Amino acid sequence: MKTRIFLRAFNLTVCGLAVAAFAACGGDDDGGGGGSGGAGSAGSTTSSGSVDPSTTTAASTGTTDPTTTSTAASTSASTGSGAGPQTIEMIDDMEDNDNAILAKGGRVGYWYTFNDGSEGATQTPPPDPEGTGEEPFTMTALEPARSQSTYAARSWGEGFETWGAGFGFDLNSPEGAKAAYDASAYTGITFWAKLGPGSGTSVTVLISDPGTDPTGGSCSECDAWQKSLAVTEEWQQFTIPFADLKQGGWGDPAGTDQIDATKLYAIQFQIGIAPKFDLYIDDLGFYN
Repeated sequence: MKTRIFLRAFNLTVCGLAVAAFAACGGDDDGGGGGSGGAGSAGSTTSSGSVDPSTTTAASTGTTDPTTTSTAASTSASTGSGAGPQTIEMIDDMEDNDNAILAKGGRVGYWYTFNDGSEGATQTPPPDPEGTGEEPFTMTALEPARSQSTYAARSWGEGFETWGAGFGFDLNSPEGAKAAYDASAYTGITFWAKLGPGSGTSVTVLISDPGTDPTGGSCSECDAWQKSLAVTEEWQQFTIPFADLKQGGWGDPAGTDQIDATKLYAIQFQIGIAPKFDLYIDDLGFYN
C-alpha cells in the first residue's frame, strides 16, 4: 500500500489563527456555506467557519454507476447552475483501495483527514500532522456495493465542537511539496456522496487556489472556495461548477470573485459541528 506524503506544519500554524477569526466573523450567508477546512492542510488544528444549512445544493439519487473515463457520459442528474457532466476525468474512483489519488493527468496526491482538535473527540482515519505515514488513510469497502463501485473514501467520528472535521487531498504534491494544478480545461467537479446513519448533515466541499491557500502566500486566514451540500443517507451525485464556489466570508478575501482554476491546490470535504459524523465520497472527478 502506498503511504502518505508528509503534511505541512506551516499550514497548522496559519489555521490556528483562523479559528479565532471564525469566532469573530462567523459564516457567510451568500451561498458559500462553511468556512475553509484549511484547504491543503491535514492536521487536527485546521480552521473552519460554520456551514449555513439554508444554502444547499439539490442532487440526484440512485445507484447509477458514473463514468470512469473522460469520454463516457454520465446519465445522472446534476446540481449547480450548469448542465450535468458530459465527460468526466476521474481523479479517484477508490477501487485500488489505497490512499493515493489516481496517478494521471499530472496529478499526485494523498488522502488525509483534519479536524478542529476538540478535546476528547475522535476521528477515523486519524489525522497525521507529522506525516509519519504510520496510519495512512484507508478506503472503506461498500456493503452493499454501489453498482460496480466497491470502495469509497470515508471518515467518521464524534465530539468536535468548534467547527467539525473533514478529509481530502492535494492535487499536486510530489515528494510532499504542494504545488498548483491547472484544472482550467474543466468546468468543475462531480462526485457521489452519502452519510452514515445518525450523522450530522452539514457538508461543505472546499477547493483552494493561490488566494485561499497558505501555499499561495497571499492569505494568513485562508478561506477556501466552497459550496454547502444537502447530503443524505442515500447515494447522490453532486456536480459543482467552479463558477458556483464562493468564499465562506470569515477569512481573508481572495481578491477575485471566482476561483483561479489554473492553479488549484486541494479538494476537501467537511462536516460541521454535530454529535456524530460519517461521510462517504466516491467516484470523484473533474467534468465538462
